[in-house]
Order: sequence, then C-alpha cells, then structure tokens
Amino acid sequence: MTMVFDDGASDAPIAAADGASGDLRMHTSRLRPRGAIVTVLAAVVLATTGCASGGAGGGGDVPGPDARDAAGTTRAQGADLSLQDEFELAGERYEHGQAVLAAAQRQISDGTWYWNGGDVRPLPAADDAFGKAPEGATGENSYAFRAVRTIEPEGATGAAEDLEPMQRYFDEEGWRWSSAKVGTDHEVLADTGDGWWVTWNVRPNGQYSLGVYSEAFWAHDAPEFIKAIALRDPADFPDESEPGVSEPLPKWSDPVRQR
Repeated sequence: MTMVFDDGASDAPIAAADGASGDLRMHTSRLRPRGAIVTVLAAVVLATTGCASGGAGGGGDVPGPDARDAAGTTRAQGADLSLQDEFELAGERYEHGQAVLAAAQRQISDGTWYWNGGDVRPLPAADDAFGKAPEGATGENSYAFRAVRTIEPEGATGAAEDLEPMQRYFDEEGWRWSSAKVGTDHEVLADTGDGWWVTWNVRPNGQYSLGVYSEAFWAHDAPEFIKAIALRDPADFPDESEPGVSEPLPKWSDPVRQR
C-alpha cells in the first residue's frame, strides 16, 4: 500500500502501516477519519498519524459540558436545544454539506451523477463520524450527515492520475489532504477545516465515487432527533442528477407520517 500526505511540507519517510510497502510523507494535518462508515483508508490513517486535534470547534480533547462539536457548539448548549431548534440548526448544516458536495462534483463533471441513497437522514455519530469525536460523544447524543454520489466517466480505469483534478481542487481551497492506494482502488481524502470531509475514490471497474461527510454534531437526544426527521422525510430522491440537485431537509412544520 502506498500512501501520501500533502500540505507542501518536506518529505519525512517512515515505514508504511501493517507491513505495507511504499513511501509515506507525513504532515501536521489533524487528519483522523474514524468509524465503520470509512473505508480501509481510515485504519491506515489512524495507524500512521496517531491522535489529532478536535473538529472545527476545537473541543475534541475538552472534557465535560465544554466539549465542542463540528459547529463549535458545546455539549451543554446542545443539551439545552429543543427538538425544533435542532431541526433549524440541522437544516443549516445540511445545506452547507450539500454546497460542499456540489462544488466538489463540478471539479469532475457537470453531467449526470448517480445517487447512493438519500442524504437528509443523519446517522448516529461519535466514533462513526469523520474527525475526532468530541469528548463524551456517543450515538445517543450526537449525529452526522453524509452524502455520496457516483459517476462512470467514459474510458475510466481507476488510474491514480484520475485523483489529480480533486487534489488540485483541495490545494486551491487550502484543505489538508491525503491519498492512498487501498487494494486496487485509489482514494484522496480532504479535511475542509470547518467540520466536513471530502473523499474521491476511483476504481478499476470505472465506477468513481465522491463522498461528503460531517464530523459530529451534538444533539439533546440523537435517536429521537433522527426519528423525527425520518417521520417527516418522504424518502423521495432521484436515481441520478446533475450537481447542485438535493432533496430538501424536512421542516419541523412538515406533516408527520404514520408508521
């Protein structure tokens, strides 16, 4: 396995993780994707970088009620939110994630992308979110958003060179990023610095995928909050679309579906 970290720092070769061959270039990124929703790349990054700082709020290592989530909200502030308040905040966060997704898609193609499920229903967070979870985060008190699109460019073969458009984009944005070869796939992953991550994966079968993931956000009661969104979500999304097309996040005032 070959893995490269890039932020313009000088090279510092060390041994690759898990007995893999290749050179590794380290930098001072806070790169630390975690949890089951991440590819094998996550395990390699964790093995080679060790602990990193927290999310956008900088509260990853702060204990107790002052621990901050991806939005800079403390755990105490999150616990005081009503369900309606959480809906309003979630809407703002969801729209931001969709904007990040659309901008990244356009670096590759303005054409048709295929959807990999819906985007509006968040997932329980803690260790299943990207970045370092804030102190005390669990699946009961935090959630995260994710959105994935796939595309099949004509003649695509999963060449490492197909990562380059996204790598240039990450450099233009000033985002810290890493690239790796995982099996036969090539992947690049970037930390936007404001609580979101972008992944671009190219495969030999010609199916390429772009993912946008948030770090953890505090919730008063994450399962109840996620259920409340699900009961208002019509679960109606297209099979394919151009960049910029998204399904609206339900509003608190939307009708609640009967189970």
